[in-house]
Amino acid sequence: MKNFSLILNVVLLLAVAFLYVKVFGGAKPIANTPETKTEADAPAERPLRIVYVNADSLLEKYEEFKKQRDVLQKKEKDADASLKAKGRALEQDFLEVQKRVQTGTMSPSEIQREEQRLMQKQQSLAQEQERITKSLLEEGQKINDALQKELLDQLKTLKESEGYDFIFSYSVGGPILVTNDSLDITQKVLELLNVQKLDKKQ
Repeated sequence: MKNFSLILNVVLLLAVAFLYVKVFGGAKPIANTPETKTEADAPAERPLRIVYVNADSLLEKYEEFKKQRDVLQKKEKDADASLKAKGRALEQDFLEVQKRVQTGTMSPSEIQREEQRLMQKQQSLAQEQERITKSLLEEGQKINDALQKELLDQLKTLKESEGYDFIFSYSVGGPILVTNDSLDITQKVLELLNVQKLDKKQ
């Protein structure tokens, strides 16, 4: 979910730029004329409603994310164990051929055939490792994209229903250094995400 933090950090930078222009930008006030409205005549602007989501807590307690993460981690663990087992078998095969060569029980043509066979097995194992790595990366990206879309959809819905202007992302070491706990809506977002997924299963 690093992409999630990156997107919300971009939103944060845009928000800061907006506030800077709002406070310091614009032309200087023009002297009152018959056609110029005074500040008293202008309608009062409502204060911005800004809240944030704790990204670390979200990832820790978002049930669907944890489920998908555990499934992917198990696949990675199983693939790693399988590749290591095949690697050990190839190493043992190589040692046995080497032993036969050293004892002089193989003809030059047999040695050449064995070298080619071992090289092909090594190349095949390397290709399998590359294929599995690529497959797991693609699956991880697919899961990440789906969960990120679901999260952003929920945040947009929440923004509209609650009238929020900005929803920031907070994480330890991120650009936001200090927060006000009263603006934390992480639990509300988690309830929406987890309940929604529960409703889909029923």
